[in-house]
Amino acid sequence: MQFTKPRPRHLWSLLCLVLAVSLSWQVRDAFRVPPVVRLLPGQEFAVDLGRFLTLVDVSASGWLQQADTGLPVIRAADAGDARVQVRFLGLVPLRTVQVMVVPRLAVVPGGQAIGVMVSSRGLVIAQTMQLVDVDGVTRFPAREAGLRAGDILVEMAGTPLYTVDQVHELVERFGQRGEPLEVTVARNGVLLTRTIIPVPVAIEDGGERVVRYRLGLRLESPAAGIGTLTFYDPGSMRFAGLGHMITDGLRNPVEVNEGRIVEAVIRGVQQGARGFPGEKIGVFDGQAGDLGTIEKNSRFGIYGRLQRIPRWGLYDEPVPVALAHEVRAGPAEMLTVIDGREVESFAVRLVQVQPHRRADGRGLVVEVTDPRLLDRTRGIVQGMSGSPILQDGKLVGAVTHVFVNDPTRGYGILAEWMAYEAEIMPEVPEPGQESVGVGRS
Repeated sequence: MQFTKPRPRHLWSLLCLVLAVSLSWQVRDAFRVPPVVRLLPGQEFAVDLGRFLTLVDVSASGWLQQADTGLPVIRAADAGDARVQVRFLGLVPLRTVQVMVVPRLAVVPGGQAIGVMVSSRGLVIAQTMQLVDVDGVTRFPAREAGLRAGDILVEMAGTPLYTVDQVHELVERFGQRGEPLEVTVARNGVLLTRTIIPVPVAIEDGGERVVRYRLGLRLESPAAGIGTLTFYDPGSMRFAGLGHMITDGLRNPVEVNEGRIVEAVIRGVQQGARGFPGEKIGVFDGQAGDLGTIEKNSRFGIYGRLQRIPRWGLYDEPVPVALAHEVRAGPAEMLTVIDGREVESFAVRLVQVQPHRRADGRGLVVEVTDPRLLDRTRGIVQGMSGSPILQDGKLVGAVTHVFVNDPTRGYGILAEWMAYEAEIMPEVPEPGQESVGVGRS
């Protein structure tokens, strides 16, 4: 039997393929290292980069050293920052990492049920819709006037709005006169004035065909519903809640116009089931006045300033906010209300911790393990958004979403991100930038 010798160009192609595959794996490993790493004074960040990747201290900080295990380790000083690069074969830069030293932050965990009002007046525009007028012509009056989903409709013809009935009455009055209607909406903190012409449409009313005037708007109450307070800073009185953005029915962000939070009372729970998320059934309690004002509705939740210290909590003193390296898969506790006002602690398990993930409210996967909570709610339900999660005496995150097909599980956001968004933690990264604390869980 004869064997054909491989041709040199075949060997070269095979070598190039092996190098390409190796490089692709090395690039993947390099991008597992976050672009921003935060350390507490004196902490260490050890990195296992494999055989062909190295760390280079490009800022000559002296922080990059070698641990007893042989792995490169960054030992932070008491203050300052540094830059290191992940390089392939010590030559090709693949990733630049900014290392920052930050002080420890402590906040008071919440868990209280809150009623969320995105506006002190006005109505939320949930959707702009098409209309078919009495002549059979398709019209888009609200859209053509420049109104958008998520706007707050605050005034109409100079009249402050509080109810949908007010809108119906004014639209009908101006429509019958054939007059344009001036409306004021709040958008991105700015009041805008637009002119809209009511459109006559034919509808059935008591078996009769009658003409009514419409604007092509679907309006909702500014009461966004029941949620959970995550934490507050007793010094600045700044608070965080929900852990996710308030959106309209089409997932558009809702404009916050003089928004506020009030205490809420939980009267019952609709249990969750596979394919059907459960829900806390609660009522707003404004007898004690507003609990706080909302200043920001962001992808990480709602943020603002408290007017008084919340009642009914389990904690009166601050606890440390965990950086990402301090969060680990394993047992934890969740604070929330399932009956009345009292905050209770329930056992959960952190199934996954993804500190390297882009901050989007899904850095944690949380599983409810507490038998009493499972019996009462079947797991995570709507209204638990913002419920703080603690582990080893530190605030590590907050619940954000439930898995629709498994109500015992849900997503959570790392508390570190909420602390930045609340503007009570120093060294805020640029918007949209990934960032984690030291190391991996």
